[in-house]
Amino acid sequence: MFLAERLKELRENKDLSQSELAEVMHISQSSISEYENGNQQPPLAMLTQLADFFNVNVDYLLGRTNIKISIENLKQKLTTNLGCVTIDDFIRLNNDEKEAIGNLILSFKKYHI
Repeated sequence: MFLAERLKELRENKDLSQSELAEVMHISQSSISEYENGNQQPPLAMLTQLADFFNVNVDYLLGRTNIKISIENLKQKLTTNLGCVTIDDFIRLNNDEKEAIGNLILSFKKYHI
């Protein structure tokens, strides 16, 4: 049920109707409705497109994590043209992004990477 709830929440947070999201995804409004009501699961390719559109990771959509941002998106946000991160960059991150960094650091410590 996570997918249904999260998809609807993400769509509403962008102030999109089901029809508008369907148009962007090149699918029918009824498919979006089915996904949001939990009556149907999107195919993997659509799940990936939805995650990319909402700038979240697939695991977040599926309820496997509460961290929205993907590691790849996080890396992009933390990398400047010089290839380094400044304190100002870190301060501007939202709470989800800061939590993701914390989890990443814990992973590094756990596996001594």
